[in-house]
Amino acid sequence: MTGRTHVTNIITHDGQRYLVDTGFGGNLPMTPVPLNGETVISENGEFKIERADSEYGDYFLYMKLKHKDEDWKLGYVFDSTHSVNRLSELNEIQKIILEHPASPFNKRPLMTRRTARGNIILTDTSFTEWIDGRVEKMEIDNKTFKEIADGKFGIKVR
Repeated sequence: MTGRTHVTNIITHDGQRYLVDTGFGGNLPMTPVPLNGETVISENGEFKIERADSEYGDYFLYMKLKHKDEDWKLGYVFDSTHSVNRLSELNEIQKIILEHPASPFNKRPLMTRRTARGNIILTDTSFTEWIDGRVEKMEIDNKTFKEIADGKFGIKVR
């Protein structure tokens, strides 16, 4: 409903095109992913890109996150033929993410961080910790949210 709001980088190196993503939270490939279907493995799991024709784009990013996924799952669809070339376009995308009623990123605080054995996710109502494929989730109050934001993420929340 928000349209094309995920921005990533497509680079060419030695004649090969790669996806380099820095904005996919705890799902980052952490390494360039070739657009030729080859599977890459990083600290965060396995990733591959398949060519496909859909109304949303011409490539699908698939992932098997370390300690989480046994099977491939769709990360997102992207359109390699649509380039964002102007700062004003990026500003419009950011505005949609921040203001659109259907955006999942403007409803509540969300923090995520990779750890040596998984990741941690903090919202204003819960703290989730993945350790070696096991998940522990606890409901939290505002005071605990601030303590975890400071202690685990180094972010002071007022």
